[in-house]
Amino acid sequence: MQTLILCIDRDNDLGEKANIRGPLIGREANIEAAVMLGTADPEDSDTNTIFGGIRVLDDLTAKGVDAEIVTLAGDKNIGIISDQKIANQLDLILKKFNAESAIFISDGAEDETLLPIVQSRIKIDSVKRIVVMQSANLES
Repeated sequence: MQTLILCIDRDNDLGEKANIRGPLIGREANIEAAVMLGTADPEDSDTNTIFGGIRVLDDLTAKGVDAEIVTLAGDKNIGIISDQKIANQLDLILKKFNAESAIFISDGAEDETLLPIVQSRIKIDSVKRIVVMQSANLES
């Protein structure tokens, strides 16, 4: 495999809110998890992160790139415990897939603190932050 698309759920909303364990491998598993998380908590931004990763996967595969999507989930105790869980999941994924590089998908700065951990294991070609746009009428 050429490219690994990594979605990060540092605080494990997938597990806490939707009872889903990471890592999630593949398009279908990620769609199912995003729908379950979105149903459990429609305001959780990790849902959009996963759908954003799926969009990147679809765009790359349409261009003939050999890619796979993986979502890694940490722990509600953000910090050492969470980061170690994500690092361990990433190590398992990299043993399974011989990826050359990764695209890092996140919903903000908190998840992006994991960039050094990911970069110590695989080359990152791009970082994509998923930001939800809202209508001014909705915000008021």
